[in-house]
Amino acid sequence: MAEIKVYNTAVARQEESFGFHKLAVAEMSKCTDEKFVPAYQAYETAYEAFDEALKQSGGEHVLSKPIEAQDDICDKLYRGLNSQVATMETFYDPDIAEVAREARVILKKYGNPTGLPYLEEAGVLHNLIQELEAFDGVSDSGSPDELSLLSTDVKRIASNRLAALHIDGWVSQLKAETARFLELFAERNTQKSSVVTGATKAARKATDEAYRSAAKRLNALAEVNGDADYIHVINALNVLIDRQNAIIKARATRNANKRKEEEEEG
Repeated sequence: MAEIKVYNTAVARQEESFGFHKLAVAEMSKCTDEKFVPAYQAYETAYEAFDEALKQSGGEHVLSKPIEAQDDICDKLYRGLNSQVATMETFYDPDIAEVAREARVILKKYGNPTGLPYLEEAGVLHNLIQELEAFDGVSDSGSPDELSLLSTDVKRIASNRLAALHIDGWVSQLKAETARFLELFAERNTQKSSVVTGATKAARKATDEAYRSAAKRLNALAEVNGDADYIHVINALNVLIDRQNAIIKARATRNANKRKEEEEEG
C-alpha cells in the first residue's frame, strides 16, 4: 500500500517550509474524498495564514523611510568630501595641493560607494573614514604605497592634514552620520526579526501541524479503501518530500565538512 513518507517539517528553513506547503496544498486539493475535505480545508486555511504572516513581516517597515533618508545624507556628505578634495588639488599652495593628491589616492582606493547596497556602502565608508583619520597625522610608512611617490621638492605636511584641506569637518560628520545609519539599520533588523520569530513562527507551526493531520488522514483513507483513488496525490507528495529531504541532507553534509575544515585549520 502506498503512503505519504515521513517528513520533518521543523528542520526546513523558512522559505523552504513555505515553498513545500505551497506545493503540498496544491497537490492535496486534487483529492476530493469527502472524508478528506475537512482535513484539507484546515490545512489550506493554516497555509493561507502562514502566507499572510510572511507578507506582513516582509512589508515596508516603519524605519525604512528614515533609513533611506539617512543613506541619502551619507551619500551627500561623501560627494561633498570628494568635491572638496578635488578643489584642493588645484590649490595655489603646492604643499597643500600635494596633500590633496594624497587624499585623492585614498578616495580612489575605495571608489564611489554611493551606489552600493546599504551595508556594503556603510562598510566602505567605515574603512575609508578610518584610513583618512590615520592619514591625518601618520608617518609615510602608514600610507598607501602610491603616497610614497612624492616629489622631493614638496614640503611634507605631517599632521593635521584633513584640516589643511578643510575636510576635517566633512570626515567627522560623515563618520557620525554613517554610525547613525548603522544604528537605524540594526534597529530595523531587530524589530523585523521579532516579527518573524513571533507571528510567522506561530503561523508556520500551525501549518506544519495541519499538514501532518492531512497527511495522516490521507494515509488512513488509503489503508482502509485501498490506494487506487489516492495514489497520484501520494506519489506527488512523496516526490516533494524526497526533494526536501535531499536539500536538507546536502546542507547538513556541507555544514559538517565546513566544521571539519575549520577544526583542521584551527
